[in-house]
Amino acid sequence: MKNKIIKTSLLVLSLFVTGCGNVSHYEDHLDDYAFTMDYHNKFNVLQLTDIHWNLNTSDTSSKQYLHKVIKEAKGYVLKTQSNDAKIDLIEITGDTFMLSNSDYVKSFVNFMEEEAKEYDFKYTILWGNHDRQGTYNPTWLAKQFINAEHCIYTEPNDDLYGRSNLVINLKDEDNNTKWQIANLDSGASFSDSSASIARNYDYIRDDQVNWLKKEHDLVGSSVPVIAYYHIPSPEMKTIYNEVVNGASYKNKFFKLESFAEQEAPSKFLTEAEKMNVKATFSGHAHNVDWTVEYHNMVLGLGVKTGKELYFAHVDASDETKEVQDGLTSVGINEEFDLIGASLVTLRDNEEFDLYHLYLNERDNEDFVRWVKF
Repeated sequence: MKNKIIKTSLLVLSLFVTGCGNVSHYEDHLDDYAFTMDYHNKFNVLQLTDIHWNLNTSDTSSKQYLHKVIKEAKGYVLKTQSNDAKIDLIEITGDTFMLSNSDYVKSFVNFMEEEAKEYDFKYTILWGNHDRQGTYNPTWLAKQFINAEHCIYTEPNDDLYGRSNLVINLKDEDNNTKWQIANLDSGASFSDSSASIARNYDYIRDDQVNWLKKEHDLVGSSVPVIAYYHIPSPEMKTIYNEVVNGASYKNKFFKLESFAEQEAPSKFLTEAEKMNVKATFSGHAHNVDWTVEYHNMVLGLGVKTGKELYFAHVDASDETKEVQDGLTSVGINEEFDLIGASLVTLRDNEEFDLYHLYLNERDNEDFVRWVKF
């Protein structure tokens, strides 16, 4: 990790205000959104999403499950890559909390910090539509991420829409950016009050797209990009309907409920094609674990992480086309729950590998399956 993360965090803390101070224009301080990490071939990004820690969550069992997921991912890359392979970055893509309180937030952050120390990774947080539904003020929640030693997070006091907009530039030994990882807020719904219970979906705004284009220009227009956000793009639903009607897109995994996509059209995917975006990954839809190759990009949803709220149970005896197509797609012929994580491995040749992990805790032996896209 470069020194810039420390410098940027200190700058952010000095800029961070709650409802006061001068609001700056985001274009005047693009560097404040940019972090760096050391790049190496087979850089591993683990996506966790829709964890939904809430007042009914068992702190002990939920931590146990998350620990198993992270440990399994570390073991998998060690087994399939090299003896020094590890999870480099964890992307937590929204709805980490829902109807929660400050104790649960602190417990989660402390857990992630301990895991980061044990497994030597950094992690970053995106906001989802449920994260502000708690007894805390959202600004307080943001400060927990900013102050966490291993968390990459920023919120400059400016006019860029949303929260959790940032880029992580992966640089080689010669300081060349080999990949850019972009985080975009598609679901924070901008209430700053405590106990905000309204569930407002959102979408990627034009100023966020323009901001990312400028961040990308700073590192070079040819640099490949992986983007993460919470609520899927509307195009996902359109493409899936085309697949059902016989279109020959490459697609894999499960689609067991309707897509809950962004509430308004966004120009993000149209512009993403011009920015060398290789893939976008989101969360939000708990029973949808579907990925497609579209216009030279991969559009995917991460596997819902953990058992809080609802999730899909896949019954192998269910003869409906959606279930049978999904089972055939992943090569599984037994019952399991659609929970786990997603892993992206970035490579030197501007390509990447994508794997979905299904991890179910069972009394005799845990069910663990890795499926490659």
